[in-house]
Amino acid sequence: MSGTTTTRGMLREMVRRRLADTSPEPLWEDTFLNDAIAEAVRRYSDRFPREMAALAPVTAGSRMVALPGGVSPLRIVRIFDDAGEVWRQWEGSLASLPPVSYAPSTGERLWRVWGEDLMLASPVPRTSSWRLEHLADRVVREDDVTPMDFEIGDEDIHIALTMNVALVRRAIADGKRTTGRGAHPLVGAARMAQVDADKLFWLRRRRAKGATLSLQETGG
Repeated sequence: MSGTTTTRGMLREMVRRRLADTSPEPLWEDTFLNDAIAEAVRRYSDRFPREMAALAPVTAGSRMVALPGGVSPLRIVRIFDDAGEVWRQWEGSLASLPPVSYAPSTGERLWRVWGEDLMLASPVPRTSSWRLEHLADRVVREDDVTPMDFEIGDEDIHIALTMNVALVRRAIADGKRTTGRGAHPLVGAARMAQVDADKLFWLRRRRAKGATLSLQETGG
């Protein structure tokens, strides 16, 4: 999938249409909806973080890898050396010792993270650059013209998430100003928006899984 061309301004107008708030004097302020969109991006990012790759310079004989900026050691998914060989993450199995930079080499292509350190079970064979595949947070846009940081076709997910955030926040704000009992009428609408978002998330994962199986069957 490629990134969307939808901007924050376009998404905000989509949300307004769903909220039936397209009059010249709208009920929902732009700043209010922008904040809701930002929270929706963060929630989307929790489910579908951006897949990234970075090159990390390594030195022959080293048992440590210095991480490039922007790479969280806890969000590394795979590591490839310069020959394209995969170094597997140590998973706590008793079948092999945990990689420690000052311990004797185990001869295995294993790595583990402790704090901010990425340690190897065996020395780097040669000075080169390794490929680190990792996950990163989606970017929250601060303007109305830059395309949003989500995949094409996921606009409806963001609309549902934004509506849920906006409706819940408005219900809370209204509740602080009144002393009435019972659930605020917007709470039900917020729940429906969350149900829609969860369904769309499920469909999104199903599509992604189906595409992966199709590629495997065709040898792609």
